[in-house]
Amino acid sequence: MYRFYCQDADFSKNAIVITDTHEIHHIKDVLRLKKGSSIQIFNAKSQQTDAVIEQLNETAIHVRVGTVKQSEESVHKIILACAPPKKGKFEFIIEKCTELGIDEIIPLKTKRTEVVFEEDKWSGKFKRFDAVAVNAAKQSKRTKVPHISPMTPLPQVLKALDPNGVHVFPSLHNHSQHIADVLLKAGKQKQVTVFIGPEGDFTPDEVELAIKHGCVPVTLGDTVLKVETAAIAAVALVKFLCRN
Repeated sequence: MYRFYCQDADFSKNAIVITDTHEIHHIKDVLRLKKGSSIQIFNAKSQQTDAVIEQLNETAIHVRVGTVKQSEESVHKIILACAPPKKGKFEFIIEKCTELGIDEIIPLKTKRTEVVFEEDKWSGKFKRFDAVAVNAAKQSKRTKVPHISPMTPLPQVLKALDPNGVHVFPSLHNHSQHIADVLLKAGKQKQVTVFIGPEGDFTPDEVELAIKHGCVPVTLGDTVLKVETAAIAAVALVKFLCRN
């Protein structure tokens, strides 16, 4: 069944109206759905409903709301703070980590970050990133779209860490602990933060600063991973080892 995202949809009502032009185009012109077609809709409250199209036109699609399902909140919140790699691969990271179940993604600004999203251009970038996350949530049948934060300097992210959470900080500075061992020991946590550095890695000063803020320095293994590989592998480990 085709799935659509209506951020502010109120499923307590018997019927809702889809007015998002992108979704209208997708339903009406791309998929060519008709009156009586069954669809699924999810909103920003992690609710999902099976619905039936009752009326279509160029500006609105009226649907009848069926049984509403409320997804249970996860025991833990997973945050990925990742320095964006070159060649537009940050969208790939957003897509795959959304599929894996990430809750928040923070584009991380470090001393060696080469791809910087300036404030005056963030609005356009965010729209694109949010669209990637929404599409990934649709495809993976998630009922939650991860929050994508503005680009944030590393020291600011470190200061905002939950002191009761576990925060892993992989780098190539010969750390003795493997990320999997740390996560296994941590078990279920209310917040798990994964830091991923830029192509040139974190600086020694940044690693030291992270440790001072309670992060655990870890290794991802013997091989050197690309940024996108490291991000996806680390998030997958968190989901598996710290799962509900």
